[in-house]
Amino acid sequence: MTIKRLLFISALAVSLFSACGDDPVSPENNDPNLPVSSAGVLPPSSSSVAKATIIGLGANPALVDSWYPQWKQKYIATLEDDLNAGLVTTLEAEWFINNNAMGAARVKWNGNSNGCNASTQNCTVSEGIGYGMLITLFQEDWETFHGLYLFNHGGLTRDQGSLGSYMMPWIYDSFFTFNDASGATDADLDIATALVLAHLKLSPVLPDLANLYLVHAQKIINSIWNEVVMGGCSQNYLVCAGNTSMWYKEPVTFNLSYFSPVAFRLFSLVDPTHDWDAVVTQNYAYMKRAQSIGVGLVPDWSDITGTPMLAPNNSSAKSYDTYGKESVRTAWRIAWDYYWFESPDAKEVLDKMAAFVMPKFTAFSLAGMPNKTFKTTDGTLSVGTPQSVAHLGSYCLMAGASHPEWYQACVTGFNAEGWNPSFSYFTHILQMMFGQLMNGKYVSPF
Repeated sequence: MTIKRLLFISALAVSLFSACGDDPVSPENNDPNLPVSSAGVLPPSSSSVAKATIIGLGANPALVDSWYPQWKQKYIATLEDDLNAGLVTTLEAEWFINNNAMGAARVKWNGNSNGCNASTQNCTVSEGIGYGMLITLFQEDWETFHGLYLFNHGGLTRDQGSLGSYMMPWIYDSFFTFNDASGATDADLDIATALVLAHLKLSPVLPDLANLYLVHAQKIINSIWNEVVMGGCSQNYLVCAGNTSMWYKEPVTFNLSYFSPVAFRLFSLVDPTHDWDAVVTQNYAYMKRAQSIGVGLVPDWSDITGTPMLAPNNSSAKSYDTYGKESVRTAWRIAWDYYWFESPDAKEVLDKMAAFVMPKFTAFSLAGMPNKTFKTTDGTLSVGTPQSVAHLGSYCLMAGASHPEWYQACVTGFNAEGWNPSFSYFTHILQMMFGQLMNGKYVSPF
């Protein structure tokens, strides 16, 4: 990390303390110097996890570095950008202006629902903030990371009185209006994960800023526990897909791509008052149950038994029983857990996925993949969304625990697909995150 960057981050710390006032800590958590707990599952100091795992071998971080500015240019909008484009007024941006948070930034969404226009990209969804914070963190772009944090913090601060939650409303119109107050669990898991990791990475050099990120992470983590681990649809520590009554309908449905074991292991470090280890254990057991029902893949949505089921928001009528637009993220989350913690559960899940997928390839490229994704019950091809480079990356990661030659050939093919400007918002985000993990950008803080 350069001296110039350190000086810039120090300035961010001063700016953020000013934005939050004299006391940036909430009344229920008024100690700004909370220590990092030793609780949780961590590799021993002498561990050779990085050498014992396949993921990261043959990495090409320079390739991902070349993708990143293209992703950033296409999807990051600053408050100044939106003011100049007329997407938000100075009156609507008053909170950011008055709190010295003009550096706020968002990830543009290309949706056409809930008052959103794909052509103007006026909306941001909470998952985009979570993914964006992870992407910028692993690229060590602290300015943009901090801008996304300000967007998240600004929304929560303004809406806290009416929502009573630190989970982020899932969709915003520019920097002002939230179009739907419900929270999507995966977004808040990723936002809190990024903040904890930023705390760990920056503590040795910028303890004040690192601690500020920790304090806000702990607020989100507490809401996650109360609202989606112990929420209205939770059963034996299974994680609800969201924090509103829509997800409590019977029979309750779950989204296995929202299970982030790395997040819960990190939460146990900074929140030893809750049993995050039980969350990891029970959700892995549920994931294995869902795998056992079919061919080893997990569906987009499933009921308490692990059987594929249409979600109550009807978002995936054509793909709920496939390794589709939701579950494509599963291998990334599980491979990340294996890479950092060498989890036996992660290896078991990945190996079972790989056993089905590996024989299906004729070449390690989009051209060599089946056009459609697979039904998880019987392995037949679906009638839903065609597979993308995101699916290719997900399949590569499935082999990341036990199949080094196949894995590296697959990663070579994934990297060779390059950066295609015509890809969608979601595909580009997954390409960045999967590519970062496979190409050595996910450096463990331990």
